[in-house]
Amino acid sequence: MLGNAIVTVLVPEQLDGENGGHLYGRFTNSKAHPIDERESYVIVVTSASSNKKPPIGCINNDSRIQTRRSTRNVWVELSTQPQIQLHSVRVSGDNVCLSEVNLVTYNCKEICESELISRKFLYREGDDHANNIVPYFVNSVQKDCKKTNSCWLVKTVLALLLVLTKTILYVTWMPKVLLEGLHYVLVNKFDYSSNLLKQTLLRIKQFETLEHELRENKRTLVAGRLLAMIAIDTLLGVSVVFLVSSHASLNDIYSIFCSSTKLLASSVQHLLEWLRGAPAGLKLNQPLTQALSAFFSYHVHLWRLYLDLADPVLRSLASVFFWLGMGGASVQVAILSDLMDLATLHLYCFYVYAARMHMLQISLLGSQWRAFRGRKWNPLKQRVDSYEIEGGHMSLIRVLTAVIFTLVIFLLPTTTVYYLVFVSLRIGLNTVRGILSLTMWALNINPLYLILLNLMDSNRMKGDIYFATQPIDNARARYPIASPLALHLHTWPTPLCEVLLYAHSDVFPAMPSPNWKAFFCSVVFGKELL
Repeated sequence: MLGNAIVTVLVPEQLDGENGGHLYGRFTNSKAHPIDERESYVIVVTSASSNKKPPIGCINNDSRIQTRRSTRNVWVELSTQPQIQLHSVRVSGDNVCLSEVNLVTYNCKEICESELISRKFLYREGDDHANNIVPYFVNSVQKDCKKTNSCWLVKTVLALLLVLTKTILYVTWMPKVLLEGLHYVLVNKFDYSSNLLKQTLLRIKQFETLEHELRENKRTLVAGRLLAMIAIDTLLGVSVVFLVSSHASLNDIYSIFCSSTKLLASSVQHLLEWLRGAPAGLKLNQPLTQALSAFFSYHVHLWRLYLDLADPVLRSLASVFFWLGMGGASVQVAILSDLMDLATLHLYCFYVYAARMHMLQISLLGSQWRAFRGRKWNPLKQRVDSYEIEGGHMSLIRVLTAVIFTLVIFLLPTTTVYYLVFVSLRIGLNTVRGILSLTMWALNINPLYLILLNLMDSNRMKGDIYFATQPIDNARARYPIASPLALHLHTWPTPLCEVLLYAHSDVFPAMPSPNWKAFFCSVVFGKELL
């Protein structure tokens, strides 16, 4: 309760200036106090319009007129001209002294449109609402607003959006099943995750969440954020498609892609020729560097041949990808990421070859060093054990291990140079891929809708309330003996960071962040850096 009053009357400030009429709303009471055996009452006035429900009070701007008393437990009599003031409160047939009443005015629109207030002040059945006013008050006002709010335009728009989302989900039902199966095979059999497949499945999931919100007739912040995000993403995608198509044809775009890929292959060929000699003045093992350069050059030749043979297929895929880009800018970024993986497939193979050769020599150095010291690796116990060989074989083994160790350590710098070159290329490609992933993430979490609501100081961003006293100078003439405590209920906007955390769902992906520990371990130990 507020103060020591036994009755709290909450009246919407929108009633200020009303000529007359009955008051409608809800009321509740608490159990009798064990000392003075008095009950506490909370009366929430929500409207003053014509309604079939029995009224809980009336508006009487002329104190000389005697109004009809209701047979209900409570009856509130207000005057709204020149301002909202309380005439009398009747509870269980008895008049309540106005000094024991709190008169609280509030903005009905702010409470009705706020989703965060009802979330913070959660209403539970069975609570003592007369001593915990705010949850009961918020629930009463918002429940009455849902019943009386019958804007045909809003309902029509929501119905059209619901039909549109259901149509999209019906059309994409079978493709979703096929794409989920393909994604499962790629991830579990080939250890590869296609960004286009993930983005397509995520977009379908976003439509499913939006359809659920619309079906429940909810205009939540999550639904608004989803709808704005999909609309902006699609608009950007369509704009990019029309902008590109107005300056170049599909064949021109494909030709640019092919020429860029072949230029990349030529650059790798020049890099191999540079490594064939003395790169940066380094003295490399000439037979080994010649063999490695010839090996990788042959794969560059296969890379170019692969592009020529796959030309018809890639041209068909280009036309499909071009029209898939109409699905949104995030889909276009996902297509670009997959095309980059497709174009740089051989560079990944080069990296794997160089990493395997490099780590094979490193492991060989370790095993020969242990063998020279009379130790060996026990794979069963995962530890290094000592061993002894009887006879004169130990000296021969140490000579052989020393020879092999020397050969490997002189060949190691050459393979290390090739490994460092190709791992640098792989890191550069992964950096570009990470930038594309961040772009997709930004397009999929797009908080522009919430930012605009915050800038416009929308009622939907209000998330807290507080009570403040207000002067009642003119009320003293109306209340010669006692007057109620006049309060005003104010709402306070929620910080944007808290709204972003609240208006979040599993359809908004988490920010992609690199695993630096795994990254450095992959570079140092030559693991596959995907």
